[in-house]
Formats: sequence, structure tokens, C-alpha cells
Amino acid sequence: MATLVQSTKVVIVGGGNAGHALAALLPHKGFPTTMYCPFEDEAERMRAGIAEQGHVIARFASHNDPAGDITGAPLKISKDPAEVIPQADVIIMPLPSFAYIPVLEDIKAHLQPGQRICVTPGQ
Repeated sequence: MATLVQSTKVVIVGGGNAGHALAALLPHKGFPTTMYCPFEDEAERMRAGIAEQGHVIARFASHNDPAGDITGAPLKISKDPAEVIPQADVIIMPLPSFAYIPVLEDIKAHLQPGQRICVTPGQ
């Protein structure tokens, strides 16, 4: 039987600093993770970096758990919300506030009953 972590599918919206940290942390913790990167060439840059390194690296301070360098890789990175949003249980949006409305408009048609949207302010 799958654990809650293994069965909770997460989408990270955006490829900024917080998105990068989550793209390493969540897969590292066992969450099936995908990314929706609609801005400019974010999706292409994220895919290229993972193709080159095999993963995303995030460094956490020694007082955190986990601490130090951790690695993880999202299962899919897409610029198309239809490819990743409908399958998610949780959608995490670590975005600047000016991006909320356009992103929510982009994903609205793909949202499913019961999905949770987490909004964390970015810079």
C-alpha cells in the first residue's frame, strides 16, 4: 500500500528560487512532483539543467531538516497546464503576487474537485 507521501501528487508552479528548492526537496522526500513553468523559457531551462545534471540541487542550512545539499528531480516539467495540473492533489504556487491572477486564469480550466492550492508569496 502506498504511503500518503507516495500517493500525494504535487505540482510546483514556477521555476524561481522557491520553485527550485521545492523541485529538489519534494522528490527527495518521496512526493511524486511535477512542475508547471509558464513564464518565458523557464520550462526549457529547468529541463536542460536536469538533463545536464540529472537532478536539481538545493542547499539547506545546517539547522534545517534536511540540512546540506539535497537532490531531486520532478517527473515532468511543462509549460502546458493541461499536462500537469489535472493529475495533482496539491498545487504549490511560490510566486510573486502579480503572477497569481494570470496563473490562476491559466490553470482554471484544468482544476479538479478536491485539489488543494497553496499560495506562498515569492519576490
